[in-house]
This record gives sequence, structure tokens and C-alpha cells, in this order.
Amino acid sequence: MLIASIMEEYRKDAWVEIVERCQAAGVDAFECNFSCPHGLPERRMGSAMGENPEILEEVCRWVMGASKVPVWAKMTPNVTHIEDPTRAALRAGCHGISAINTIRSVIGVNLDTLRPEPSVEGFTTPGGYSSKAIMPVALRMCMEIAKLIQSEFPGRSLSGIGGIESGRDAAQFLLLGCDTIQVCTYVMKVGYRCIKAMCDDLAAFMEQHKFGTLADFKGHSLQYFTTHYDLVRRQAEARSARAAGVKSDQEWRGDDFVRQSDALARG
Repeated sequence: MLIASIMEEYRKDAWVEIVERCQAAGVDAFECNFSCPHGLPERRMGSAMGENPEILEEVCRWVMGASKVPVWAKMTPNVTHIEDPTRAALRAGCHGISAINTIRSVIGVNLDTLRPEPSVEGFTTPGGYSSKAIMPVALRMCMEIAKLIQSEFPGRSLSGIGGIESGRDAAQFLLLGCDTIQVCTYVMKVGYRCIKAMCDDLAAFMEQHKFGTLADFKGHSLQYFTTHYDLVRRQAEARSARAAGVKSDQEWRGDDFVRQSDALARG
């Protein structure tokens, strides 16, 4: 498959033109870039567009009106609630969601020059932070998107992105409801040869758990997410049950005391 990643300004004719020209070139699908922090946000492109659900929904409708192939909308993590732009894109008819892109960051300040980095002729601008460090954020947002798709848009797909460097990393995204996985930074770091190792790693994970297909475990771990209130309730009930096993103060001694107190403290 050849998937075109497209990004344009907030103009209908520009989006329709790029869709039609890519289709004429023979692409199989589109991924709309509503997520890149380097995408000229001053012109409301990239993440600046993805941060505004109303604009995002309007643009997605333009794309869906012109596209004859599947369309995914790529989400920016630089929002408070990832469900809002996700819902807007799916409401507009997009076939799926890709998430996440990079996290808008400043990497540091040079304490010798007193200028922020990276420096371009002495100046800089916030850019996208990627690689392994963003994986926990990506997992959280993919989980939230997957639950939204389950409840409101069944049948739509989710492509997980963010710090994936092994088959076991990929398995975590699949367990949280992703249908496919994307890798960028790790390929940039080590080259395309990493893909075979990742596939072998994922296959070993599946064999360990006796999974025959990806569908056998896609979204399996979503069932274990709950609320803070429920976690406190569950922990309190577990502690009460364990404490009930101690009948008298004389039982709190030696190695048993350490084990019992650890169990109470850690829930």
C-alpha cells in the first residue's frame, strides 16, 4: 500500500487539489496531518489545525468529499482531551485515526550562550519531542481513542504511534485497541532493518500467550481501566480482606510482619 500523508492550509480548494492530485498518482489511502508542530502553525497548518475540533471537522469533510480511498486523521497530543478532535474527525466520516504525533517542547537552554536549543542563527522555536520518552503519553491517548471508538464509532480503525522500538512495544499498543502500528523515529535511528526484529519480537510475544492472530488480543487490556474512585474502593476491600486474616497482635512478628505490612501498604 502507498499511503499519502497530506497537509495544507485552511482552504478548501487547497485540500481538494492535493487529494485529487495524489489520487491521480495512484495512492491507496490518505493520512491527514492535523498534528505536526513543525507544520507552519502560523498559517493554521498541522497541529494548529488539529487543536481546533471545529476546523478539523470542516477540513475532514472537505477531504472526505473529494477522496475515493480510505482516510485517516492524525491527531496531535498537544490538546487537553484527545477525544474532542478524534470525535470531530470520525463524525466527519474519516475511516480511522492515527495517534500520536510529537509533543511540542523546548529541549533546553544552553547555559554558556544563554540561548534556547536547537539554535538556528541564535534563535529557535518549540518543536516536536519524539522517540521512547513519549510512549507513555501515546499509550494513554491511544487507550482513550480506542474506548471512544468502541462506544461511539464501532468499526473505525486506530493506528498507534509513539516511541515504538520493539515488538513488545507494538504489542502494548495492540492490547490497548490499535489496529496497526507506525514507526518513524526508531527507523531514523537504526534503519529499516529494525522491522524484521520487531516482527520476530511480536511473533514471540504471541506464541508466549498462544495468540494465533492480532485480533485475538486487540483491545484485551482496555477492560482493566477504571476510575480513581474505583481503584481506591478495590484497594480498600483488598486490604480489609488481608487484615482480616490476622487474629491477634501476636501474629504480627518476624518475617510474617514484613510480608503482611508490605501487602497492606502496596494493596
